Amino acid sequence: MRKSLNCKSILIFLVITSAILNGQTSDSIRTKNQELDRIKKDISALEKELQAKTKKERESLQALENINQQNLLLNKLINNLLADEKDKEILIKEIEDEISKVESRVKDLKEKYSRYIVWIYKNRGLSMWRFILDADSFNQAIKRYRYLKYISEQNERTLKQLNSNKFQLGQLKNDLEGERKEKAQLAQQKMSEQDALEKKEQEKKDLVKLLKNDKKLIAQEIEAKRRAEIAIKSMIAKLIEIDRERKAQLHEKKATDKKSLAYKKNIQFFDYSAFENFALLRGKLGWPIHEGKVVRPFGENKNERLNTVTLNYGIDIAVNGEQNVLSVAEGIVSAIDWIPGYGSIVIVTHRDDYRTVYGHVANITVKEGEKVKGGSAIGKVNESLEGKILHFEIWNERNYQNPEIWLARK
Repeated sequence: MRKSLNCKSILIFLVITSAILNGQTSDSIRTKNQELDRIKKDISALEKELQAKTKKERESLQALENINQQNLLLNKLINNLLADEKDKEILIKEIEDEISKVESRVKDLKEKYSRYIVWIYKNRGLSMWRFILDADSFNQAIKRYRYLKYISEQNERTLKQLNSNKFQLGQLKNDLEGERKEKAQLAQQKMSEQDALEKKEQEKKDLVKLLKNDKKLIAQEIEAKRRAEIAIKSMIAKLIEIDRERKAQLHEKKATDKKSLAYKKNIQFFDYSAFENFALLRGKLGWPIHEGKVVRPFGENKNERLNTVTLNYGIDIAVNGEQNVLSVAEGIVSAIDWIPGYGSIVIVTHRDDYRTVYGHVANITVKEGEKVKGGSAIGKVNESLEGKILHFEIWNERNYQNPEIWLARK
């Protein structure tokens, strides 16, 4: 009786757990689809806004910013599709492994059932009662009865298991076919978005070439960078508050608490304490590009040609040709956004509330919440009216640092 209750309890637990996991998977898929739909709508709105402009308006800094913003969104879309495609590959491999296991079980059960059929065939002229009554003694008759009962029960169990496994095998093969179709659709969609990104990139290059000799527009871009510093400062403050809220939730609630679990479902917790000590990297921090020249240092900068003074919270590094933007240390990508003046920016959070900011980034290859290693590529240096210039900042909580003090001497 106790064994039966235990089996029922385990079955109920498995059913409830499966329902919860399926519900969480459905929620995750729904959230992903909503995010993809939102990105697509934003791209469509920006493109409509651009097409509504006159020819003259399309040859402006605002039009360039529009294209850069579309490129960031297309990048996000492609990275999401790429992640989904990788998830599908893992799922397909898991289903294939499970199919292999079930096929092996089906083969064993068939062999077992075949042995029973052979036994029945060999004893086809012998009825069960005659087999029992022909025993030499009462004890032998009891043993024969028990043996026949055992054979019959085993056969019944084997047949049920065989049918169950065949049904499971059919379901798994249907699932596999469905997942392969979805993976093919994702690959097709990703290729389509990559084509769209390539066209937008060419559109951007043509516009930059047209605008880069206009001093007035360059001055506007520099002014936009000044305003961008305020936006970055605001983003850093927001990230600090989000991390503090996460820490407070982690300490206030136990892992088993329902409210805490509901909160965890929406917000990820990151443990930065296991990362390399960022403070110890002062003076030997890796550079965010392989080769480049600091063209706008930290602090106040005067542009003699334009007769303007700007405050730089970081440094601007000019590069030649195609160059990867590198994360300077181990961390978590905590924000990917677009800001007028610096275009696409990536913020990486490191240990002990240190953060690095990378501005003017194109072809971003990472996602928010992703762990990155020091020296790993997060994108490429984008082209502005001033050329290919990477903007780089270091923050410790709300305090901006001079990157040239931190970076290793070349």
